[in-house]
Amino acid sequence: MPFRNLSERERLALSLLALLLGLVLTWTLLWQPQRAALQDAERQYRDELQLAADLQRMPATSGGQHGTTINSGDLPGLLARTSAEANLNLERLDNEQQGRVNLGLSGSLDDLLAWLQQLGEQGVEVISANLEVNPMAHVRARLVLEVR
Repeated sequence: MPFRNLSERERLALSLLALLLGLVLTWTLLWQPQRAALQDAERQYRDELQLAADLQRMPATSGGQHGTTINSGDLPGLLARTSAEANLNLERLDNEQQGRVNLGLSGSLDDLLAWLQQLGEQGVEVISANLEVNPMAHVRARLVLEVR
């Protein structure tokens, strides 16, 4: 039955229904996903701010002193703080067992090598390393470290 053959009242009802359907579709397909993405971004930003504040509150070690060792319980905190100081992006940090940590990070190759040398001076040993280096000397590393 064509739209023109309907009564004025039925055409008005169908028009209002189409308008309502258009508004619901606009809300569902356009507005709602954008709002959810904004909320996710705000939550991630707050998490990053909290992480930065936590890193700032961590106690400083006597970095740079040769022969200084740490205990195994302090290893995750040391890795988080010193990787940030070395301009490395810590992507993952998992405690495997007492004194052993599995981590993923990225940054410049020079920064990573200097950081690993600094850790070695503090008694941290690299158990395994998987490095992916691009032509611009940017590295993605997966490391297993432990206290000697």
